[in-house]
Amino acid sequence: MAGRIRNEDVQALRERADIVEVVSSYTALKRAGARMKGLCPFHQENTPSFTVDPGQNLYHCFGCQAGGDVITFLREIEGFDFPEAVEHLARRMGFTLHYEELSSGQRRSLGERTQLQELNAAALAFYRDVLLGPDGEVARDYLKERGFGREDAERFELGFAPNEWDRLSRHLITQGADQRDITRVGLAITSDRGGLRDRFKGRLLFPIKDAGGDVIGFGGRILPGIEYGDFEPPKYLNTAETPLYHKSKVLYGLPQARSTMARTGQVLICEGYTDVMALHQAGITNAVATCGTAVGEDHVRVLTRYVHQLVLAFDGDAAGAGAAERAWRIAKAFDVDVRVLLLPVGQDPADVVRSDEGADGLRTRVAHAEPVVPFAIRRTVDAHDLATQEGRTSALQAAVGLLGDVADPDLRRQYARTEIADRVGVSIEFVQRTAARAGVSLDQHEGIAAVAAGRPKTTSRGPLGRLASGRVRLERAALRIALQHAELLPDAWYELEDGDFTHPTARGVFGAIMAAGGPGVTLASVLDGATDDDLRDVIRGVALEEDPLAADAEHAVATIQRLLLPRVESEIARRKAAIAQRNAGTDAHGFEAAFREILVLEERARALRATTD
Repeated sequence: MAGRIRNEDVQALRERADIVEVVSSYTALKRAGARMKGLCPFHQENTPSFTVDPGQNLYHCFGCQAGGDVITFLREIEGFDFPEAVEHLARRMGFTLHYEELSSGQRRSLGERTQLQELNAAALAFYRDVLLGPDGEVARDYLKERGFGREDAERFELGFAPNEWDRLSRHLITQGADQRDITRVGLAITSDRGGLRDRFKGRLLFPIKDAGGDVIGFGGRILPGIEYGDFEPPKYLNTAETPLYHKSKVLYGLPQARSTMARTGQVLICEGYTDVMALHQAGITNAVATCGTAVGEDHVRVLTRYVHQLVLAFDGDAAGAGAAERAWRIAKAFDVDVRVLLLPVGQDPADVVRSDEGADGLRTRVAHAEPVVPFAIRRTVDAHDLATQEGRTSALQAAVGLLGDVADPDLRRQYARTEIADRVGVSIEFVQRTAARAGVSLDQHEGIAAVAAGRPKTTSRGPLGRLASGRVRLERAALRIALQHAELLPDAWYELEDGDFTHPTARGVFGAIMAAGGPGVTLASVLDGATDDDLRDVIRGVALEEDPLAADAEHAVATIQRLLLPRVESEIARRKAAIAQRNAGTDAHGFEAAFREILVLEERARALRATTD
């Protein structure tokens, strides 16, 4: 990198970038008129309040008030600083950036994340070349044995780390890479002798990418036929925690699965990289995998930007079942449907699609994936000795506790009967009494009340978010017309003054519009005229929010007239009070002039009322 990014390039990038394409990498968007809407990727919500305007190249959430342009979005969603966001966007678009010269110290401080991403990209190119070369034959043979061909390897950009200690490091250094950066990005460690030792050696490599498609780390698998020395290496080895790679937040295969996830609203979460590849090969392209860790809160948060149903495609053994239960407990906080894909013991999803069942068989299993609660209750009950009274009592007490996690009272009663009473061998009335002692209600009305009590409340942090006053709603409507349909404004708009806006934030928006040159200027100009970020958030919100009447010319005229009327009426009252103090006998001329002015104002008021009635 040569220095600071030129301002002209940043502006050109803002104008050319497709904000819909970028945002769609993080949350599913659907067309709503001229705009796009979806669930906000910055906060948890059930009803879409996140709006993207392709024409303005802006986004705004009416729930949490997040908003900005495409660069702001990348900074907020990825935690980039400004140069990193610009450089990420430029790479995504194939846009060439130009830099101004800075000192060596300033140069080192700019774009750190980009430098590390470029190192990972260079490493991936090296690994892919090795896979296709003579050293990669052992890895190609393994892939062939597993049923994967070159097309699969290219789709997921697989590579191979040669069975040498420093071949990648030497390659990167010859390309000008800094030794410290190679270690910081997790590609190598510093040996006892001060040199570099590659982290991955003799392994098939799976690149792990973020939602935007940048390589942030690798997963490596040992291969049969390779001699690893006197130690027993782990079967899988992932990139260590780095400034780019945090295993609790990343999902393998997300860029490849994202579009299908958004279209179907469903994701299959697997445990292995090759599971994901096998499913995609079979046409089941909404599959992802965790990277050597259990499903965590950050995984669920990312996935719920695209889907409303998680299907846990874990191994059918006790460990897989336990992992499914733990994932469900984490996902409960996100109001998402979690289901378990029941697999034969000892088989994973890749085994199923390659068995006689094939892809259609796995699709059938997915379609009949079971809610986690009855699955968990059955596992709990079956873990006890139901042949003894003590075992039945213990199973009953453990199982009713899980019923409390079922919000739907009808399902709660159904599971109490089918999964507990029938399996344990007791009456439903006995289960009800046991549940009541545990604080779990099986009464329908109490269940509904509990669900209602736990329903999240809609909040808004914007200064104009809560519009209790009809006057404030009117002011916002006028500003909305000015920002969205300036061509419909009547001449009366130009009679408005700051004092016609009673809400201080509305006055700020009005001031920003007029400071930019008045209605009809670009939204960017209005935003530049705003006094602070909070006001800019409000301006974006008003500019993007929907109102079916905003494009109606008669409504526009009536809105501005209604906004202006109180000032005219106030002026009439003020002048009437003043004329009452005059002496018509001693100042007949002045009295008559003042009276004529009142008549003119009253005629103006009648005209305004006629328009707004």
